[in-house]
Amino acid sequence: MNISLQSPSVESMPRLLELSKQLHDHEALSFDVEHVTSAFNFLIAHPAHGDVFLIVLDQDGDQELIGFVVLCYSFSIELGGRIAVIDQIYLSKDWRRQGVGSYVLPNIESHVQARDCHAVILEVNIGNSGAREFYEQFDYMPRRQHCLMTKRLVC
Repeated sequence: MNISLQSPSVESMPRLLELSKQLHDHEALSFDVEHVTSAFNFLIAHPAHGDVFLIVLDQDGDQELIGFVVLCYSFSIELGGRIAVIDQIYLSKDWRRQGVGSYVLPNIESHVQARDCHAVILEVNIGNSGAREFYEQFDYMPRRQHCLMTKRLVC
């Protein structure tokens, strides 16, 4: 089993959108294909704002797109400068707990360090203890006094 992180292509977009829909369904989030497509296309065209990576499995020359990671770049006074936010990370259900995430996360961290980021931030559903325990193995720490809040703006 060989795992790699690859940039999306025109050919991979339908599968990326399919995986994004699975993520939205899993997290009980609304899914607007035009909105999601536009957001992916923006990041792909403007890498200063973020990156989209496909998680690709290669078995005996057969490649399968099994997940994706979306990084967005921001700045934090508290954390000392430029930071990366893992906005979305998704792995097909059949490939969870198979060691794929243990490959992906350190490679994402290396990528953002090379982009001069001082920290990585991610959001985990409070009820997803498996994901929380996984990230804690990689020294991600919950910020117990923080509550993530969102306000959608109509553009």
